[in-house]
Amino acid sequence: MTESVDHITTEVRRYVESTFSYEVYDVTFRPINRRMVLEVAIDSPDGVTVQDCETVSRGLSDYLDETDLIHRAFTLEVSSPGVERIFKRQVDYERHIGKLVKWTLYDEDKGQKEVFRARLTEFSPEKITVRSEKGLREFTLKQVKEAQAVFEFPAKLQRG
Repeated sequence: MTESVDHITTEVRRYVESTFSYEVYDVTFRPINRRMVLEVAIDSPDGVTVQDCETVSRGLSDYLDETDLIHRAFTLEVSSPGVERIFKRQVDYERHIGKLVKWTLYDEDKGQKEVFRARLTEFSPEKITVRSEKGLREFTLKQVKEAQAVFEFPAKLQRG
């Protein structure tokens, strides 16, 4: 069987999502420091723990050994997308409604890029509504070059 990156990433995604109760956020198979690395980022509405990554890593490692999907030495890394993730899927936007997001928009007509932070208040592929210091603003998903979650520290506990 020929080893193509698309085939490997598709099969890994299929196996993980059909075997475990996690979503696949991203799969990459690429060289890093002259060694091939298979990176699998998993996600869940409830978040991902180190134990979750360990469980998927062990199961996926066994699957890859059994199927001989990859015909060369590689390193397997399973992780979560992290708290300051780049939005890649519609569900990333939906899960961040009410939260602060760093937006990078590109206006094709003007050829200009704009970067700002604003709280996501509504999302649909046709219309995104955010609230910034300047008030409400609307734009389309097509205008979004990149959206990234911003970690907000919890408010300090009041001492009494």
